[in-house]
Amino acid sequence: MEKPVERRVELKEKIGNLLNESQCTHILYSYNDRNRYLQNAIAYVLEGIEKGDSIVLIENDRNLNVLLKQLNNQLTSDQLKKIHVISNFDFYQSSGSYHPPAIYEQLTKSITPFLENDISFRSWTNVEWGTLEEPESIIEWFETETDRAIHEHNLTIVCAYESEKMPDHLEDALKKSHGHIMTDEDIVISKVYSKTK
Repeated sequence: MEKPVERRVELKEKIGNLLNESQCTHILYSYNDRNRYLQNAIAYVLEGIEKGDSIVLIENDRNLNVLLKQLNNQLTSDQLKKIHVISNFDFYQSSGSYHPPAIYEQLTKSITPFLENDISFRSWTNVEWGTLEEPESIIEWFETETDRAIHEHNLTIVCAYESEKMPDHLEDALKKSHGHIMTDEDIVISKVYSKTK
């Protein structure tokens, strides 16, 4: 049986190699297994901290409790200060509903201090839309705008979606606005990506 630490090291190396090749990237992560999701989030954060990056971690409370507990055991207090936590509920519902222009404004507000102070950072975002019915067009718009910002500011962002809650046609559409595709086991270049202009 595969050990979580070995898997985390392997994926951490893949993430490191990917980011060494490309300083800015938009990664779509469609996950199936919560435990692997948490391991991958930890690998991404640890790889970033080792490279000297700050981390913007946009996550739900349930996952944050697990992630922060594990990160507390692996990082120094100075390293932990480089992790900036935002509740994904507050982030995506800042206007009272899943409203892309408000979310985009929230994204801009969250990353501006890093950009203005020339602080290297990466972001991990667990995208959840609650009770919103048929979120496809709204999410597609937001992800396209995010891709534009990623290239404008040379950013690295993981957008994680629970596979079970994401319709196939939404996943297919999102692959077009993300340069890399991540699964619970791997990370690869998107074959259908078209850079947002």
